[in-house]
Amino acid sequence: MKDILIVWDIDGTLINSKGCGRAAMEKAFYQLFGLEKAFKEVNMAGRLDAMIVNDAFDKNNIINRDIDLFFDIYCKVLEEMLIDKDYIKILPGVKAILEHNSQEYNIFHALGTGNIEKGARIKLKPHNLNKYFKVGAFGDEAIERWEMVHKAIQRAQAFNGIIYNRENIYVIGDTKLDIECAKILGIKSIAVATGAHSAELLREYAPDYLLESLEDKNKFLGIFG
Repeated sequence: MKDILIVWDIDGTLINSKGCGRAAMEKAFYQLFGLEKAFKEVNMAGRLDAMIVNDAFDKNNIINRDIDLFFDIYCKVLEEMLIDKDYIKILPGVKAILEHNSQEYNIFHALGTGNIEKGARIKLKPHNLNKYFKVGAFGDEAIERWEMVHKAIQRAQAFNGIIYNRENIYVIGDTKLDIECAKILGIKSIAVATGAHSAELLREYAPDYLLESLEDKNKFLGIFG
């Protein structure tokens, strides 16, 4: 049986979060500093939360920076927003893929997301997706995205006691950054056009596989042979 590791992005790949992360960050920033639209000029797509918030601190000339306090408030705001389960939409095909079992290959799912861990788990909770992801790496640290994905791989290997062959490790995401991570790490990329970037734009970055969506489970599983 072939052992396969898939490292998943969250926003735009597993779920459509309808901008709740940005909205919660804006509200948390206002509560702390009294500033509105603090993230207006901050690029968020595919980036790690720690870097995003540090950028907002810089652009808004914040001197007293307690990022842990900021994230505490952010998570409280996010939880309040997501009491309404319908705020988060699980993307088509995702659940069928996560629930798939095969006699030909064993797939282990890990998270590799720019969300801080607590924020990630809050976003996945409304549709009970946390149960599919025992380990992962997150955006709590201001590191490069490929370093975060590398940590996700290491944690998955430690959890399972398996050293995955590079040709059997896949990063799946909806931005060019996910594709670039795979190239840096020498692993495979699956780009999915369900989030920030169109299929045409993603194609320019030469992913190993490009899908319009995850709705066709068999097409997705066909990637693994």
